[in-house]
Amino acid sequence: MSYIITSGHRSLNCTGFPSGFSQLLKVTTIDATRLELARSLITLGPSHRSHHLNGPFWWSLRGVSTIFSLLSCNLAPTHGFMGLSASQRKSDAFLLGEALTHWFAQTHLGAKFVVPLEAHTGSWLPASVTASYPKPMPKYFRHSVKPGAKSEPDFLAFSGFGQVHVLESKGRACAGVHGVTEKDINAARNKALRQACKVATVNGLSPVTRTACVFGFDRSGMAGQITDPPASRPYHYTAEWPQLVRQAYATVLDPLFEIAARDIGDGFIGIEFMPGWKFGIDRHVYKLVQDVKNPESAGALLNFLGDFTDDSLAARSAENRSVGKDGLILVGSPDYSETPWHRELT
Repeated sequence: MSYIITSGHRSLNCTGFPSGFSQLLKVTTIDATRLELARSLITLGPSHRSHHLNGPFWWSLRGVSTIFSLLSCNLAPTHGFMGLSASQRKSDAFLLGEALTHWFAQTHLGAKFVVPLEAHTGSWLPASVTASYPKPMPKYFRHSVKPGAKSEPDFLAFSGFGQVHVLESKGRACAGVHGVTEKDINAARNKALRQACKVATVNGLSPVTRTACVFGFDRSGMAGQITDPPASRPYHYTAEWPQLVRQAYATVLDPLFEIAARDIGDGFIGIEFMPGWKFGIDRHVYKLVQDVKNPESAGALLNFLGDFTDDSLAARSAENRSVGKDGLILVGSPDYSETPWHRELT
């Protein structure tokens, strides 16, 4: 029997990407930080309309506590995570998978912002539902499957106006002696591919990539498998641009954020949700987000984010902060190794 974690902790395997993304074949390590993953989880948290009532303070606390309690500073699953019941591990692996997928989209696909899809975001228009799956697909994927009504992929990511990526996220965790096996990962990948391949177009655009992102967590560590399949699928997805932007920036468009947001330095506005921890957004990006009313204003936002990422991101990077390509920032404590204080206690 083969196992998913054979080449070391934090391994990442990317396959099937088109020539424009050939650099991904050289990506072999998950080099995210906990601050980056916490920022991703905070950003994704309140996308569903019923969640807005919880407010940005709750989502910020939840994102930080989830990432820092489930993953150690080197991204290994904590003993607490592995000690949970199977159902609890399943739920937490789902959250970690989504955070890592968001990180992958921004870091390696160049996504300016990532939109969590919900049933109310847009609509599906069926095309040819009898289209066969391309032959290069994994063999256990090549059979007729009718996508269910609720099997839409998890995310749309926009790397520029007219450049959209479709992503489906899966997380698997196992505390047993064999851990998360290759069979487990491949089964999750095949299910994710069906969901990602469901999309033929997004607002008339053919996706640049359709990506299945699967992450496994066990006592050996963490590993990821990213697969981009060939394009041939039966549904067209349509959504209004203002709704897509509201989904992507739900945390900072929450009325409680708008009321409580203050200047947090370096051109950002935001909230302090616990002592020393702040979550916010670049004030210029925020204004553009609030002004998105049509495709033209959405294009202006994406154009600005391109300049923001190129000119400002490196200068604002520090070990106690994480700035996303979407203009969102998380400021916290430096994510140092736990080794020194652990040694003192023992």
